[in-house]
Amino acid sequence: MTAPGGGPRLAKRLEAVSLSPTLAVMMEAKALRDRGVDVIDFGPGEPDFDTPAHIKDAGTRAIADNLTHYTDTSGIVDLRRAIAARYRETWGADWTDSEVMTGCGGKNVLFLLAQALFEPGDRVAIYAPYWVSFPEQVRLCGAEPIVLHAREADGFVPRARDLEPHAGRLRAVILNSPCNPSGAVIPADEVERFAAFAGRTGAVLISDETYDAFHYGPGTFTSFAAQAARVRDRLVLVNSFSKTYAMTGWRVGYALGPRSLIDAARKVQSHDATHTASISQAAALAAVRGTQEPVITMREEYRRRRDVIVAALNRVRGFSCRVPPGAFYVFPNVTAAERRLDCADTLVFAKRLMQEAGVATVPGEAFGSPGYLRFSYALATPRILEGVGRLEKLLGSAAP
Repeated sequence: MTAPGGGPRLAKRLEAVSLSPTLAVMMEAKALRDRGVDVIDFGPGEPDFDTPAHIKDAGTRAIADNLTHYTDTSGIVDLRRAIAARYRETWGADWTDSEVMTGCGGKNVLFLLAQALFEPGDRVAIYAPYWVSFPEQVRLCGAEPIVLHAREADGFVPRARDLEPHAGRLRAVILNSPCNPSGAVIPADEVERFAAFAGRTGAVLISDETYDAFHYGPGTFTSFAAQAARVRDRLVLVNSFSKTYAMTGWRVGYALGPRSLIDAARKVQSHDATHTASISQAAALAAVRGTQEPVITMREEYRRRRDVIVAALNRVRGFSCRVPPGAFYVFPNVTAAERRLDCADTLVFAKRLMQEAGVATVPGEAFGSPGYLRFSYALATPRILEGVGRLEKLLGSAAP
């Protein structure tokens, strides 16, 4: 059977989802660069650092040692044990290697979990601004994303109280701290409230902590792993080596959670990628067990860049940018700047910035939050200043 216009008929579930907006921005920026335009790209969520040398060396040794065959679908046992040990030592969580699985990046692990958990009729709570793939993965399972809104005035921190109108009707709650795109971090007392909600209602908590290494304070980061003893059968934690160790291309993510759920996601993966690359797993093991100094160096450089970009954006007329406590993004309110350029929405506004200033950003609509732009500061400080300078030239300077 063919679709109108030719080609095979596509699955109807794809009508509910769209291409990742962040990838779309990347492709548009590339197209401009191919035409000779100097684009300053604040769009990609990718470290601009190289993978640390000791991690690359471990990958090279894995090839030399012929670690090039299939592994367990969940990942090599030494890696799973090392991941479990890290959470035991840091948070007192007693997950074992049988409650850990690895996958082809954090996105893939989240997809596997969604396939194992969600089905038509399920409701899954997500807080906007959200990472772009959360609602799409829910929809691909036939489930319904229930979008709640974290408030700018509250630092974009998700609040457990906003779940109460949906109590007893949620299959799961997906949380992301530090948050992509806002950089918000859920404080310890709110982590406890979410755990209490899950314990009382039976909702599953999925905590994406991909950016946990990049927390700048005040205070310390609190992982949902601290609540593992309280809601062990209701909590699954997801993380990735991609951002922490500048290993985006190596594609290693992982989850820790109830054995029944990990086994179910493992079953899905056995019919999907089988497992992430054996060589990447060896490199990830070196990342966990080796020195963490490169991570500390990256974090301190991101902290400096964050302070630079926040100060610079607040000098642009129509921009209002908060100081985020985590990740490597800022999420300024640009509604006044949109009006200044007579743009109907942030999609139009972002396109004009790309075309007229050669500055690529991701519009807030991609994250469920119109009126905002996401800027990644995972690029060198001179480029940050040049890019924001172009915006100031286009829009004018804010009143002193």
